[in-house]
Amino acid sequence: MSLTLEERKQVVEKWIEVGKNRLKTIVVHVGALNLPDSLELVHHAVGAGADAIATVPSLFFKPTSIDSLLEYCKTIAAAAPELPFYYYHLPSVTGVELNMEDFMGAAVREIPSLVGIKFSSKDLVDMIGILNIPAPHRADGKLNVMFGCDEQLMAAMTLGADGSVGSTCNFMAAVYLRMFRHINDLNLVEARKEQHKSQKVCRIIYRYGSLWGNNVAALKYLMPMVGPNLGPPRPPMRKATPAEFNQFKSEISDLGFFDWLK
Repeated sequence: MSLTLEERKQVVEKWIEVGKNRLKTIVVHVGALNLPDSLELVHHAVGAGADAIATVPSLFFKPTSIDSLLEYCKTIAAAAPELPFYYYHLPSVTGVELNMEDFMGAAVREIPSLVGIKFSSKDLVDMIGILNIPAPHRADGKLNVMFGCDEQLMAAMTLGADGSVGSTCNFMAAVYLRMFRHINDLNLVEARKEQHKSQKVCRIIYRYGSLWGNNVAALKYLMPMVGPNLGPPRPPMRKATPAEFNQFKSEISDLGFFDWLK
């Protein structure tokens, strides 16, 4: 949301250019501050060759009922009926706290292209309800539920989530792959060890995110430690001072973080 529409289009085009033959599916997020901008991003995603689209609700004037959110999502999905559609539930940021079991139960009947949800809420009871909603237009008859609260991922996976779309997956893939393997092997003791690593990193990210304006700022400073430099955060987030960054890096290192990635 800190990017202009043109910048977002450039990001989509580059991801599709680089990833089309390497990634199974490229899902383009089209949520914006208003519906016309979202529809413009939908049309661009179609033309760019996206495999699916996803959206958060509008972020200034917010949907206040299941019906209003449903109408909003129906309009976006209908602009690209040939593309699978995901709803992105992120109540801590969007402020839209509607019950997702109720919403998805209605949406699966009203939106033919709906295939799933990115569920970034710690309300696992609500998530369980979504897992029991039949999706007759999908081959397996189930909605695709991707979990987005990394520090709770093990719990979500054992309850039946299909996978993760998480910020820390960008630089901690090895940790989560080990955790998934242990869950599949029913070795919950070892799986918990990997989840605890994730939780320790998330706690530091949240603390410095509060200092710098948002967790995204902390993520942008962590990524260059193991991968590409993504540049500084944009206002109203603020840049870290050299002393703050050094302390942040020291705390991450003291966890044993760099050894976990091997």
